[in-house]
Amino acid sequence: MEQEKKPRTATVIKARAFLAAYRATCNITKSAQLAGISPRRHYVWLEKYPKYAAAFKRAQVVAAGLLESKVIEGAFDGWTEAVYYQGQPCGEVQRFDLGGRQMLLRGAMREKYGAHVEHDVHGSIEIVERLTAARDRLAKTAPPA
Repeated sequence: MEQEKKPRTATVIKARAFLAAYRATCNITKSAQLAGISPRRHYVWLEKYPKYAAAFKRAQVVAAGLLESKVIEGAFDGWTEAVYYQGQPCGEVQRFDLGGRQMLLRGAMREKYGAHVEHDVHGSIEIVERLTAARDRLAKTAPPA
């Protein structure tokens, strides 16, 4: 009986380590490395253990919040980049994630900044008739075999 508990305990420990790493990194491969498992093991656990799958869904919510905070940080605070002239540092410039700003605006003010696409299809395409006519044209212009 004790031998059955050891593998399960080790699995639980590694699963918890993976989930903690995923919440912090938002990266399955990196989380698997940090937990000492292969990324494939994570997918096996998702299929095999419903409790693990539920815990991973909760971890995804936390990870998504982390990603969102990083996008906001890049859009508003930006980052400092060194400027070089003739190979020598001569100053710094502040860069911002403008694509992140656009994405945040589209989410926050969808009516104003979201995509305005209308899918309105009228008429019909007579594909069979067009193909038949094309074959007839080809038959008239092609030399006899």
